[in-house]
Amino acid sequence: MAADEKRPAPRRRPVLPLLLAVGLAVVVAWLLAERNARQWWLVPEDGKVVVKKGVFFVTGKAAFQSADPETARTYAPLTPPQGTSLPAESSYDDRAELDQALFELLARWAREDIQSQQMERMERARGALGRGSRLPGISPAQREQLRVMQAETAFQEAVEHLTQGANALRRALEGLKLAAEARGPVAAEAAALEKSLEPVATSTGQLMLEASRFAAERYRPVPGAPAPTGPAAR
Repeated sequence: MAADEKRPAPRRRPVLPLLLAVGLAVVVAWLLAERNARQWWLVPEDGKVVVKKGVFFVTGKAAFQSADPETARTYAPLTPPQGTSLPAESSYDDRAELDQALFELLARWAREDIQSQQMERMERARGALGRGSRLPGISPAQREQLRVMQAETAFQEAVEHLTQGANALRRALEGLKLAAEARGPVAAEAAALEKSLEPVATSTGQLMLEASRFAAERYRPVPGAPAPTGPAAR
């Protein structure tokens, strides 16, 4: 080999394209992590519906927590009524979408309780509607639906109070009649009270019957009506 023969220069690896590729991968990963951190979920877990929020990573989520007690109560895990199936896991791009889905779930449970006309379930319906009213992202239509359902719970409770009042007046009238017929020291006062109370008890009983008939008609199941559904999974 000749002394003046030159050796071929070693090839240099293209550093700039490699750096650009790494930089692009980092940017994409950051964007995916940022998007995931803005995602919300409703997840069935341990017999409850849990609100979860994305973590700042490409994937992953955790149960939502807040230092504000009111917010923490609003987004705490939901326990469905006994015998109610849990909805499938669903995801939402922002908190407003989550709020609207949460409201639909709470409203469906509350509506079933209202239609039962059972006072022990009316308390649960009022609690669900109160929680729904604290969701800041519900739509105007849902706000109107909330007002209507709150009015219906108030009506059902009024009917119950009216029923209890009518029954109490009837029992009082029966007691006064018995006291008046006994001709004891309270007979005259009992007779006077009975005379004054009788039209009140009669009118209250008629109002109770009218309200009860209206409630029975209002919440009578419609034959062939489709069962209510929960918020659609996305």
